[in-house]
Amino acid sequence: MNNPRANEKQVTALRREVTRLKSSMTKRNIASRRRPVQPRRATLRMPAPSSMPRGVMPDMSKGNWGQSPATSNVIAPRGFGYYDAFAHDPTSVATYQSIGPATPIVGTTICNKLMTKKPSTLATSSLEAGAILLIVYPALIDTQAAAYTCSSTVDTDIIQSTPYNSPQLKADFPSSAIPTRCSLRIRNWTQQVGVGGIVRVLRMTTGVGLLDAPSGTDNQALALLMEAIRVHSRTRTYGGEEMCDSQQKNCTVVDQSRATRFDDFGASGNSATLVHNDLLPWTKDLGWEQDPTLPGGQISNFTVGLHDPSFTPIAILFEPFVYSSGTTAVVLGNQYEVNVRSQFLAHYDQGTMLANMAIDPPSDQNGLNKHRNNEEAKGSTLERVADSLKHGIENAWAHKGDIIPAGYAAYKFAAPYLSKSGKAVAFMPK
Repeated sequence: MNNPRANEKQVTALRREVTRLKSSMTKRNIASRRRPVQPRRATLRMPAPSSMPRGVMPDMSKGNWGQSPATSNVIAPRGFGYYDAFAHDPTSVATYQSIGPATPIVGTTICNKLMTKKPSTLATSSLEAGAILLIVYPALIDTQAAAYTCSSTVDTDIIQSTPYNSPQLKADFPSSAIPTRCSLRIRNWTQQVGVGGIVRVLRMTTGVGLLDAPSGTDNQALALLMEAIRVHSRTRTYGGEEMCDSQQKNCTVVDQSRATRFDDFGASGNSATLVHNDLLPWTKDLGWEQDPTLPGGQISNFTVGLHDPSFTPIAILFEPFVYSSGTTAVVLGNQYEVNVRSQFLAHYDQGTMLANMAIDPPSDQNGLNKHRNNEEAKGSTLERVADSLKHGIENAWAHKGDIIPAGYAAYKFAAPYLSKSGKAVAFMPK
């Protein structure tokens, strides 16, 4: 039989043992807490992968600076804003409304041999006739800029013009296109001893009709346009010495409806791409030739676009200035060079290689309006190219809560999640 007294002794012994073990464990825990914990040495490794699901952009509402280039497609703003064609790739664009697949293209135009002339006046009106007017515009043709000058001192003589063409846009011109960006950089290359003169810059918001053909624009009309640029309230004036540092200006949208309408793309020297004047009522109002079989009866897409622009044409007026060089007293002007970068979304013939490279660009009305307003607020003021990095850092800090994808793919990732959270999508630098 079981002895109840022996069982009770066993239970008491077990309880004492449990109590002793608990006390021992408590003392060990206290001792371990007092000991300093030795930190583990971190090994050299890539940043830890994001805890978010694959294919989802990180939440940037906390700021842009916490992202690693190894784990994120988000970058800080670059250059002088969204419309900077030098800083951004042609694929990193968006449109005001959906346009369907199109091929992003870019062309560069060099405007050289721009040398200021000596002063002169028109015989009848006494207006200044020695200035040079350069107009840059992203036209639907390989011609992206033209320099206009008075051909003589006779008021009624027809003006002269020098077109500047992009070799890329002429070699592979599309069937139709819309402009997306256009920027210019200007610099005075004159030797320091001869630097001088005045340069005026106006980012125009309305079109102008200029034609160097029979029955086209005369010297007096061009001189009056130059005078209007001089006295415009938004015109900015610079000295020749200020232009020794490379300066930049961006075009921006002036007519949103035209900026999303695909029109035929032309080519300089190709008569098949010229537009008949009798199809454009405003050419008759300007007194231009209406018979397409006669000289001046057809005009290029640059002339058409300059009259009805979708983007803002940029007018640069080089005032007369010359200096004497050396002991030979050779009279020279200041020499300038303007570099133009133009970007388009283009349509090519179906089945061609460039047509197969088309993308479906995103559309964002609110985002584009914000960037356009930001660019328009700068007016006609030039920006030093050397300040582009500083400008980008300042914008990144000021807008650190904005999403700024590095390209079209990043935008496609970001847009759905931002729209769900109710955040505004700022897809490129502001």
